[in-house]
Amino acid sequence: MPKFKFDIIKIPVAEAGQSVKFSADANKMYRWIEGLYISIPEDKAVVGSTLELKIANEEIFPEDYEAKLLSSGQDCPPNERFFDLIHEEAMGNRVEGRFVDSGKADNYPYVAKLYLMLQEKK
Repeated sequence: MPKFKFDIIKIPVAEAGQSVKFSADANKMYRWIEGLYISIPEDKAVVGSTLELKIANEEIFPEDYEAKLLSSGQDCPPNERFFDLIHEEAMGNRVEGRFVDSGKADNYPYVAKLYLMLQEKK
């Protein structure tokens, strides 16, 4: 059975409609980023929000990619929530992008969380 580790990239959103750049290095001790998931505290804030993402300067999701395509509701089992990435290299590679808030949340500020599922420890 493969061993997994989860890294979290926190994306602070201070106000409605804000565009937030983020970057972090993937864990050096793991070889692959196998999947990702975005968690936004309010369901209505997910609709209309977007996530642009690059790993090692390679585009994974283009500008205006809908965040709702990377999230799930409470009715989804935890082991089925992650968007599959087939062997994107972790090993310290830069994960960067831009999150654009939809402006539909009831409460600001909030923190969106991008979860990276890492596999195969070195």
